[in-house]
Amino acid sequence: MAHKIPVGSTISHAYGFAFGNIVNNLGVVWIPAAIMLALTYFFQQSYWHAIIAAGDPRTLVQSAPTMAAAAAIVFVLLTAQIAGLTREALGLRTGSAFLQFPFGGDTWRLIGSYLLFFLVICLIYLLIAIVAAVVGGVLGGALTAASGRDAGMAAAALTVGLVALAIVCAMIYIGARMSFLLPAVAVAEKRVSLIRAWQLTKGSFWRIFLVVLVLVIPFVVAEWVFMVYVLKISFAMPHPGMTPSEIQAAIEQRQAMNSRMMMDSQRYWYVYQPAGLFAGLLLYGMFAGAAAHAYRAVTHEDRVPEVF
Repeated sequence: MAHKIPVGSTISHAYGFAFGNIVNNLGVVWIPAAIMLALTYFFQQSYWHAIIAAGDPRTLVQSAPTMAAAAAIVFVLLTAQIAGLTREALGLRTGSAFLQFPFGGDTWRLIGSYLLFFLVICLIYLLIAIVAAVVGGVLGGALTAASGRDAGMAAAALTVGLVALAIVCAMIYIGARMSFLLPAVAVAEKRVSLIRAWQLTKGSFWRIFLVVLVLVIPFVVAEWVFMVYVLKISFAMPHPGMTPSEIQAAIEQRQAMNSRMMMDSQRYWYVYQPAGLFAGLLLYGMFAGAAAHAYRAVTHEDRVPEVF
């Protein structure tokens, strides 16, 4: 039986690896990161035009193939970075960090793992949704027959809300258990296995949840501050109760804001691109360090005292 994931030392190791090993980490990711920066330069026009014309179906249809191709390429490049950082965190790299080939077997195994994870999550979600719809319909009909139309509709709405909440909780639980150690399994054990990742996280869901929460919160706060105080982004959206003229004004304001963001991203690319690379380097480094440390702990490869 696998040990439980140690919370305190996993968080400490994640931050230590991301910041303390940042030079080697940069060497690991620079090739896919450079390719992604080059692609960003070529695709950003299509991306921003799609965002600005979000209400124009013709523009969205025309830009869909380009955006899909860009998303697929970015997925491969990000996975290459995560695989390389995980190998670095596990201590499996040999030779210079800056001369690593980023698209070897580890990357493709991790791509296969992520695609399989996405497929399984979609199937589970579909199954849960079907069961919930059937149960909700049967229960709503029974309550309507027993309590009258109004009471039955209210009870059915409450049931649907509770079922939706249960689905969200189930997806978070399954996603955390399957995905947290997936990179470590793909890199350390050279295989694609959701079952292995699930087995290793037995009894550690709340530990994973706490680790991820501590790692993500600083980035969420920093991004919110950057978006509100630097980019001057407004999160106001059209809502029920607004007049047609108010809705149109809100839409035009958002389009103008998106246009300004597009121009700023192109004008100050030398600030945006390095800042994004640095943030990604730290974020992916933290999760790679956390996964590697947790993997070694639960597979008995090293003894890690529990802190919390």
